Amino acid sequence: MITFKNNLNNQLLKQLLLFAITLFTSSLTVAQDNATLDYFVNIAKENAPALGENGNLLKMGDIQKSIIFAQNNAFQINATSEVLVAPYFNNNGNIIDITTTPSPTAYGYDVGITNGGLYSAQINVTKNLFNQAITDNLLFQNKISNNAISLSSEEITHNIIKNITDAYIMAYQLQLQEEFTKEILKDLEKRLQVVKLLVKRAILMESDYLLLQLDIEGKKIELQQIQNNLKTSLNQLYSLSGTAISAIEKLEAPNFNRVSTPSQFFYQKKFKNDSLQIIANQRVFENQYKPQVTAYANTGVNAVKIPNMNRRLGTSAGLRLTIPIYDGKQRKYNAQQNLLKEESLEFYRANSKVQINNSIKSIEQQIQALEISMQLQEKQLSKQENILEIYKGKLVQGQISIVDYLNVVQNYKLNAYTKLQMQTNYWLLQSQYNFINW
Repeated sequence: MITFKNNLNNQLLKQLLLFAITLFTSSLTVAQDNATLDYFVNIAKENAPALGENGNLLKMGDIQKSIIFAQNNAFQINATSEVLVAPYFNNNGNIIDITTTPSPTAYGYDVGITNGGLYSAQINVTKNLFNQAITDNLLFQNKISNNAISLSSEEITHNIIKNITDAYIMAYQLQLQEEFTKEILKDLEKRLQVVKLLVKRAILMESDYLLLQLDIEGKKIELQQIQNNLKTSLNQLYSLSGTAISAIEKLEAPNFNRVSTPSQFFYQKKFKNDSLQIIANQRVFENQYKPQVTAYANTGVNAVKIPNMNRRLGTSAGLRLTIPIYDGKQRKYNAQQNLLKEESLEFYRANSKVQINNSIKSIEQQIQALEISMQLQEKQLSKQENILEIYKGKLVQGQISIVDYLNVVQNYKLNAYTKLQMQTNYWLLQSQYNFINW
C-alpha cells in the first residue's frame, strides 16, 4: 500500500514538473513570437559597437585622471649611468694617456672641461611643486573631453531609437497590409462559394464566377508580394538591431507618444560643451606660461677618476625655478584663435535654434492636419463598409453583377490602404517630432 502511494506521489510530481516546464517554455515562445518596439530598441543599444567603444573611451578618461596626477604630482624616479673617457694623445711620450695633468704639447679636450673622464651611476628623484593650477587645468580638459564622449553616446542612442522606430513602423504597416489582404481574401473566397451556387441556379453567369476567381488569384499574388516585403523589412529591422534574424509571429503596435519640449535642447548642451572645450584647451596651452618650481635630488657614484671611485659615493639636492619670459606673442595669437572659434560656434548655435524651432512648428502643423484628415477618412471608410455589406446582400440575391461588387471591394480596399498610410505617416511624424524636439 505504501509503495503504491509513493509511486502515485512520484507520478504527480513528474506531471507537475512537466507542466511547469511546458508553461515556462510557452512563455518563452510567446516572448519570442511577439516583438515590440522597445525590444528592438533595447537590443540595438546593447549591440551598438559605437556605444561600446564610447564606454571604453570613458573608462580610458578615468584612467587619464590618474596619469595626470602621476605626471604632475607624483615623484619621478629614474636611474642613470654614464662612462666618459677623454684621453690625451702624445702626452709625455705616450701615444694615448688618460690623465688629469697633460703636458702642454698633448692633444685632447681641455682638462677643465672633462677632468679626463666621468664615471657616474645615480638614482634621480624629481617632483614638481606649487603646480596645482596646472593639474586643475589638465583635469578640467579631461572632464570636458569625457563630457563630449557622453554626449556622443547620447546622440548615438537617440539616432538608434529614430532608425529602429522608423524601420519598425514600416514593418508594422506591411503587417497590417498583410492582415487586411488576408481578410479581403477570406471574404472573397466566401463570396466565390456563393457565386458558384448562383451560377448553378443560372442566376449569375459562369463568367462572373471566373472573374471573381481571377480577382482572388490576383489578391493572392498581391499577398505574396506583401509577405515578401514584410520579411525583407523584418530582416532589415534585425540588421539595424545588430542581432541574428529569427522568426516572429507578429509585431505589436508601436507604443510611443510625442515627447514634451525639453528644458534644454541637446544642441544647446553640445554647443556649451564645445565652448568649454575651447576654454579648457586654452588653459592647458597657457600652463607653459606659469612659473614652475621643481625639486630634485640624486644619489650614487659620480667620479672623474677611477682610483678612489668608491669614495665618490654622495648625494645632492636642489630647486629649479623656470619663468617663461617671451615666446613671440604665441599666447596672444592662441587667445585670438580661440575667440574666433567661439564666434563660429555662436553662428552654428543661432542657426540650429532657428532650424529646430521651424522644424518643430512644421511637424506640429502636419500632425494637426493629418489628424483632421484621418477623422474624415475614418468616416468615409465607415460609410464604405456599410455599402460593402449592402452589396454582399445583393450579391447573394443575384441583384448585382460581380463587376459592380468587385468595384466596391476595390474602392473599399483603396480607402483602407489610404487610412493605413495616414496612420503610418502619423507615427512617422511622431517619430520625427521626438527626434527633433530633443
